[in-house]
Amino acid sequence: MIWKNIKIVIISTLCLYSCTRGQKQISVASSKSGAANEMAALVTQKIKLFAERPYYSVDFDNSNSGCQFEILVNDVPVARKMGIRGAITSSAPINSCILRSGKQKLTLKLYPNLGKSNITTSAKNTSPITLSIGYRKDAWDDKDMTEVTVFRLPDLTIPADGLAYFEREYDFEAQVPYEFQGWTAAKDLTKVPDIERMVMDKYRELKAVLEAKDYNAFAKMKKQKDVEMNTSFFLRPEEIKEGYDFERTAFTEKYAEVQPFDKVKITFYGNGKLVTLENTTDKGSALRTKIKHVSPDGKIKEEVIKFPTLLYMPQNSDKLEIIR
Repeated sequence: MIWKNIKIVIISTLCLYSCTRGQKQISVASSKSGAANEMAALVTQKIKLFAERPYYSVDFDNSNSGCQFEILVNDVPVARKMGIRGAITSSAPINSCILRSGKQKLTLKLYPNLGKSNITTSAKNTSPITLSIGYRKDAWDDKDMTEVTVFRLPDLTIPADGLAYFEREYDFEAQVPYEFQGWTAAKDLTKVPDIERMVMDKYRELKAVLEAKDYNAFAKMKKQKDVEMNTSFFLRPEEIKEGYDFERTAFTEKYAEVQPFDKVKITFYGNGKLVTLENTTDKGSALRTKIKHVSPDGKIKEEVIKFPTLLYMPQNSDKLEIIR
């Protein structure tokens, strides 16, 4: 598989790799074709000023334990495996969670495998998860896939009788050519009165747009997110346009059924400056659809498509807006 195809799949995870089977995590580019061209031109103008294009990612492997986990960078989710059994070895991009160069914070949360009461490992004195953070020097260099490691998780020792929960924070350094204000100057949402009602109202608005299959309206609502994400991942014009086609198709899928907000909870991230509505089972976005595929032998397979959204409130505003 060539790097271009890998990159489009990776960016579709919105800096949030949802480790779930039979599910898609969607979020990429812009609006209708004219808006996609406008987005591509805007991002290209920014990227051409960069002397470097470092592409950061986190690699992880929980095969020693099969534990459930969450990985956050600067208190923003980038990868998780929740609500399903088994092991996974994979990688997730993290550039869009790095707003500027300097010290970054990694948070690792481990939970027992589904149906278990404790985190245990397959062999004594082995870590329940291995993890490293590295970068490719140039996101556009398809020939050099070499990664420079900037952080490697120390070995974790689990007691013989297991561990009910594990959480720890680590620091690592990253150097990027861009700088975003993002949500750093936003309001602390945990201190905003009636924030729960505001979040639910915003998600009902988003749900109505999804039910109407009005992708143009959705793209307009998340334009700032797309500008920053496309820039941070150094996407080229053709990648932005392909991403737009991919997301628009998913958003307007004829047979997709928009799912009700059942078993959901409001969760704060970004040190209280970001908020989202999550499904309590897999912790994925509550904004989702479901498609039933019927095979020739009559078997039904369900596919869930999620549209992750992280909301923030600028200091000079009283409205929630999409930022990631």
